[in-house]
Amino acid sequence: MKKVIVLCAAAALCLSLLSACGNSGKPEEKKVDLAAFAQTVQENHEFASLDRADPADAEFGAIMLENNYPGLKDLELEQLEVYLPMVSFSGGELALAQAKSEDDAAKVKKIFQARIDAKSTEGPGNYPEEVEMWQRSAKVVVSGTYVMLVNHGDSEAIISEFNALFS
Repeated sequence: MKKVIVLCAAAALCLSLLSACGNSGKPEEKKVDLAAFAQTVQENHEFASLDRADPADAEFGAIMLENNYPGLKDLELEQLEVYLPMVSFSGGELALAQAKSEDDAAKVKKIFQARIDAKSTEGPGNYPEEVEMWQRSAKVVVSGTYVMLVNHGDSEAIISEFNALFS
């Protein structure tokens, strides 16, 4: 009888260990290809000439990122797609990131919001028309570990498209 109780207890312990290895209750985050989404957005919505700021390009991309999104290149991100105008006044801007955690996503959101704040005030390098566009059209949205900054006349439509990626 003692052996049966010990075997039952051992089996219960094994089952409890196996159940602990399962999902922690959080649903699996959907994987999204940000480069493909950025391409689709630029094809479906007219942006002025935007160039990708590639963090691997030390001569151009990394410098553009640091000048416009200070601190972003220092974060460990799963994906990063940033498209900037090469002239000061433009028809928009698009930045997308996938962080490794929701805490890092909050840091990305803060960096993206700082970009909006910097471009939404009059000052050196900010033309009045540009300031008005940033005030009216620039938005930051977050879905789990994914973060997007969009500055475009169709921002609301682009935000809907971004949110649809996760539904």
